Amino acid sequence: MKKYFNLYFVLGLSFLFIFILTIILLNFDKAVIATNGYEVGMSHVNNLVKYEYKSWADKISDVLFYLTFIVPLLAVALGIYQLVKEKSLKKVDLVIIIFGVFLILAIIVWLLFDHAIKINIRPTHEIKGSFPSTHVFLTTFFVLTCHGYLCYKYDNKLIKYLSLIIAIVIIIIMTIFRVIAGVHYITDVFGGVVIGITFYYLTFGISKWFINKQSE
Repeated sequence: MKKYFNLYFVLGLSFLFIFILTIILLNFDKAVIATNGYEVGMSHVNNLVKYEYKSWADKISDVLFYLTFIVPLLAVALGIYQLVKEKSLKKVDLVIIIFGVFLILAIIVWLLFDHAIKINIRPTHEIKGSFPSTHVFLTTFFVLTCHGYLCYKYDNKLIKYLSLIIAIVIIIIMTIFRVIAGVHYITDVFGGVVIGITFYYLTFGISKWFINKQSE
């Protein structure tokens, strides 16, 4: 069990490092490449796509985004059910508790980058924080957490690979549609994926560490 904690924790910190590095790189190669008139870092990378607001793509990504909120809602419902049934917080799945903690942290990150720390301004449509894409970040975190929890509860290869494939497909669709919609730069969705994966790995790395300590 300990080796799995080390793996998850190291991977989580690695992705966190990549995310921080990306933020630093966004201060280089700055230029105006969209109609908003604001400069954006890594402009040559971001300029690979022409940014025009498309409401249909924005709405599709919004619908997919809201659907992924089924994951935290189910986690909260399951946690409350276990708490009421067992009448003890110790009987609630530790993974659900750790996920709840990181969910709160995710909301804080969302609010910070959307309203306080505006690294980029969206290329079109709204004068809001653009990096990272919170749609992509939260979607990545939620669907991978769903996959991880299913693997944690069921030792079944079909469930493991099917849930992983579904999670990857959802993440890819979200990243593509956020760029197509013209509401995020390429680096925004990349940052969203990286921080989402970071939250996933740290959630299960810390969970496995606590589970390991309890078994000892």
